[in-house]
Amino acid sequence: MLTAKPQLNLSNAAGYFREHLATGDYYMDGHVVRGEWRGIAASMLGLDGIVDEKNFLAMCEGQHPETGQLLTMRRNTTRREDGHTVSNRRVFYDFTISPPKSVSVVALWQDARIIALHDKAVRVMVDELEKFAETRVRKDGENGERVTGGIAAALFRHDTSRELDPHLHTHCVVFNATYDFWEKEARFTRRACIGRKNLRNLYYHEMAKGSQFG
Repeated sequence: MLTAKPQLNLSNAAGYFREHLATGDYYMDGHVVRGEWRGIAASMLGLDGIVDEKNFLAMCEGQHPETGQLLTMRRNTTRREDGHTVSNRRVFYDFTISPPKSVSVVALWQDARIIALHDKAVRVMVDELEKFAETRVRKDGENGERVTGGIAAALFRHDTSRELDPHLHTHCVVFNATYDFWEKEARFTRRACIGRKNLRNLYYHEMAKGSQFG
């Protein structure tokens, strides 16, 4: 299964990292999930290896994790609409991918090779998702999108559900910024959610292809 949920509230980002993404095995106090960086844009920003809270929150703020330079054009987090305060930008998208329940049970209780296969299939899926990254083009009267093909993503694998059932799944947090090679600057991303059905099928294909263990 593949779900996609946008995070609209910047103030909730820190809590989401500490209380959900970086916390695994809900029945084990103090158990920490070590996320990993993925994507061309992440590499361009020097983000590699384990995801730490400082760099994660810098990306949520739309800032370069080392220099603090602003990466995106849109800075206002809220706006007034019909007399109400509403979110003005998406901080990131949380794509959560998981195999069928029966596969989770076998993987977590009997065969760790399936966990490694899941990790590999997730990376393949995220690399495919990266091809859909676009930036809005509004310069000189234009009104469209341009493909950039680069994202900054943080992957967090969890083993259980909040009901404490075996539930192998990975949160693929895709930050709402990409690098526009045409304009030579970081820009606002619009369409990270394109092609979810195809991405889910790609994940299942990779799982099936690699499940023939010798």
